[in-house]
Amino acid sequence: MISGIETWFLDIITNVYDAIGWPGVVFLMGIESAAIPFPSELIMPLAGWLLIEEKGDSAWMLWMAAFYGALGNLLGSWVAYWISYKGGRPLLRKYGKYVLVTQHEVEQAED
Repeated sequence: MISGIETWFLDIITNVYDAIGWPGVVFLMGIESAAIPFPSELIMPLAGWLLIEEKGDSAWMLWMAAFYGALGNLLGSWVAYWISYKGGRPLLRKYGKYVLVTQHEVEQAED
């Protein structure tokens, strides 16, 4: 039985896949890798189910799903790294409270 937040996530993922296809996999996996809580456990299985069902059942589609999922992870990680590199400590001091990171936790992580 799927209810609540799972249904919300599934609706978003399905709408993105229907609208843009494989770039949707890249986009959603990028969001997940950029430390935004979006579950890849829902993204990739649905990519396999929806996109392979639409485009054909072949081993090639499996490799496409793996490639686009990995590409999204890489791009999302680069975005998170770039933001951290450019913003650094001042960014955490100013906006850390919005992502539940305190100055004490930053100092603890550095020790």
